[in-house]
Amino acid sequence: MIQGFKYCFVFLFFAGLIFQSCNRNDIYALEIKALDSLSGAVNAFAKESEKTDTLILNKAILRYNQYKQFIQQNITDTVSKTEADFIQQFYASGNSLVNFDLNRKSVVARIKLVNSQLEKLKSDAKNKVIDEEKLIEYTNLEKKQANNLVDAGQAQQKIFYTSLQEFKTSLKGIEALIKVRNNGQLPVVIKDTLSL
Repeated sequence: MIQGFKYCFVFLFFAGLIFQSCNRNDIYALEIKALDSLSGAVNAFAKESEKTDTLILNKAILRYNQYKQFIQQNITDTVSKTEADFIQQFYASGNSLVNFDLNRKSVVARIKLVNSQLEKLKSDAKNKVIDEEKLIEYTNLEKKQANNLVDAGQAQQKIFYTSLQEFKTSLKGIEALIKVRNNGQLPVVIKDTLSL
């Protein structure tokens, strides 16, 4: 009887190990799928971010810097309320575009970092060099980081489109103000074929 109990215990012990091993394989497989999905979402966001019209952004920033320099050097007297409003909108939207450009570069660098971390974690999971608890913990951490990245990137995109629209709106008033102070001419550096 004790001999039978021993065999039964040994059988249950090995069955438990086999079940636990199968269960671990399932956890690894599930986490690898989750990481693949997360990687796909980050890459889709990266492609969407690349659609930002950098040519228009760069032209707007160039125009902003040139007009800002002209305003700072040539408009020292009192301006009307309407002109002040245009100047204020021009500065706010222009600064926002400059900041967006800097943030966009940071987001691109962060996307590369998150992708490399996801690939490393997937590799570790496939090779089972990380225990399942740590794998789950790290996968959840990467999900949080990726979600924060995508949310921040989408917020930046909204800021870009809003700022670009406000910048375009302010240009008419700013250009009129500059022409009044510059014999009907815009600064020569600004003249180009691409209109905002």
